[in-house]
Amino acid sequence: MRFFLFVLAISFSPLTVGQSDDKELVRATAEQFFLAIETKDRTLLESILVPGSLNISTQELENDKIEITTLTHASMIDLLTRAGNEKKERAWDETILVQGHIAVYWAPYDFHVDQEFTHCGIDSFQLIKKEGRWLISNASWTRKTRNCPTSPLGPID
Repeated sequence: MRFFLFVLAISFSPLTVGQSDDKELVRATAEQFFLAIETKDRTLLESILVPGSLNISTQELENDKIEITTLTHASMIDLLTRAGNEKKERAWDETILVQGHIAVYWAPYDFHVDQEFTHCGIDSFQLIKKEGRWLISNASWTRKTRNCPTSPLGPID
């Protein structure tokens, strides 16, 4: 019985509650990232990325080789907010780890251009907490065009 009460007390400790709040804030930052892509909102994207960040994507090629693309902070903002095609990225089943002022957001995603599926992959965002806000210090992601799982989110809107 004492053990049960101890576990119950720890479950509601300020540390656990604080981490839960931080996880929600990390999730919200990731969702703002996706919204900025969809709405091509340069100001929003700039507000959640750490200036000077380096961002990396990998793409699986047909011959089982990997293409690595490195994007500077400025080139990433330009790429993701460029006028033109309608873009939508959706993530699900995220894993969020928080320790102090650093966090990791990891989630499978699918990507659509003009409402057509183009690729899937894994998003891996590293975040830092600065002045009470979670900011993306690095975004890395994989891109696959084949053998993609069906999204549990269903068809896009």
